[in-house]
Amino acid sequence: MLRCIKESITLVIALIFSSQVLATDTMQISSRFFTTPIDYTVTLPKGYHDEKNQHKRYYLHVDLHPRSHGSISQLNDWLSHNGEWPWPQTIIVTPTDYHSEFAAAFEQLGAEPTNPLLLDYLEQVLLTNLDKQYRTNGFRTYSGFMGNAALGLHILLNRPALFTGYILASPTLGENMFNINAIAETKLKTLDDRLRYVYISIGKHSFEKSHIAGVNTFKQTLERAAPQSLEWHVDFDTANNYMSRPIITLINGIEGLFADKFTPLPADSAISKQGADAIIAYYQRLSDKKYGFEVSAEPSLNSLATSFITDSPAEAEGLFKRIIGLYPESSYAESALAEFYSEQGQIEQAIAVQLRAVEKAKTLIQWHQNKQQATLERYQAQRQASDTQ
Repeated sequence: MLRCIKESITLVIALIFSSQVLATDTMQISSRFFTTPIDYTVTLPKGYHDEKNQHKRYYLHVDLHPRSHGSISQLNDWLSHNGEWPWPQTIIVTPTDYHSEFAAAFEQLGAEPTNPLLLDYLEQVLLTNLDKQYRTNGFRTYSGFMGNAALGLHILLNRPALFTGYILASPTLGENMFNINAIAETKLKTLDDRLRYVYISIGKHSFEKSHIAGVNTFKQTLERAAPQSLEWHVDFDTANNYMSRPIITLINGIEGLFADKFTPLPADSAISKQGADAIIAYYQRLSDKKYGFEVSAEPSLNSLATSFITDSPAEAEGLFKRIIGLYPESSYAESALAEFYSEQGQIEQAIAVQLRAVEKAKTLIQWHQNKQQATLERYQAQRQASDTQ
C-alpha cells in the first residue's frame, strides 16, 4: 500500500518567452504516489500576465509526451491568435522529461487495468494543482499518441469527467490494451449527460497495423453503445506519415471539438428550422453540459434573422431586435440591425443603430472598432449622396 505523505507543490516561474509571445513555467509536483517529484512544462497564452486579462480564465490541454510540448503550444498560439478561432487560448501542459516511476505505473496499468494509481494521480494531483495554480475555466482537453492515446481511452471510460475532449492518435489497442475493448460497451452506457468529444485517427504504418483491428472494434462499440452526449469520430487515415499523425490528428480534433462554438447553425439546419427558441435552447445546453460557461447563440440567431429578410422583413426586424435584447453589450448585434435597415432603404434608422454599434465597439480591439466606424461612414456617405440627388 502506498504510504500517504502530504502532497506538496513547488512552482518555479521562469517566464521564458518564445519569440516574446509565450510565457513558460516549470511546475514541480511531489505527491504520495511517487517518491520523486515530476516536473511539468506549462506554457501560458500570450497576455496571460497582462493586467487587462487578470480576470480571464483559460482552457487547459494535457499531453503526457514531453516532446509534444513545443508543437502543441506553438499550434495553439497560431490557431488562437486570430480571434481565438479555431482553438481558444489554452494553457498547455506536458511532463518536462521522462519520469521512470510514472512509466512504471503505466506498465503496471497494462498488467492490472483496474489499478487506480494513474487515474488517481491525474485527478487528485496533476489536475487539482493546475486548477489551483492557474486561472483555468474547467474545460480540459487531452491528446495522446500510441500508448498515451490508449490511456486517453482508459480515462474516458473510467474517469470521463477529467476531460471534455479526447484527441487520440493511433491508440495501441492491440491485445486489448488496458482492457479497453472488453469494458467499452458497459462503460459507455454509464456515461452521464455531460457533452464529451473523442476523435481517433490511425493509419497503416508498420507501427500501427497491429492496432487497426482493435481500433475498428472500438469503433463498432461506439456505434452500438455510445450515448448521444458523446460526439465521436474514428478516422482510418492513410494519407499522412506516421510521425505527422499526432499533429494532424490534433488539428482535426480541435477543429471538430470547437465547431459548435465557432460555426453558426445554418438557417436551414434542423435546429434553426424549429425557430429562435430552439437555437437558444441548443446553445444553453452547450453552455451547461459541455463548456461550463456561456456559448453565444448570437451568430446562429443572426443567420436565421437574415434568412427572413426577403420573404418576411418584419419577422427579420423583430428577431434582430430580440438579439439585441439578448446580447445588449454586443456591437455586432447592433450592426446586424443597422445593416437590415440599410438594405431596406431606411438609412436614418441604419445610422442611428450603427452609432450604437460604434459606441459598443470601444471595448473591442482596434480592428473591430475600425470596422464598425467604417460601416457608419458608409451609411453616412449613402445619406449624403441621397441628399445631393
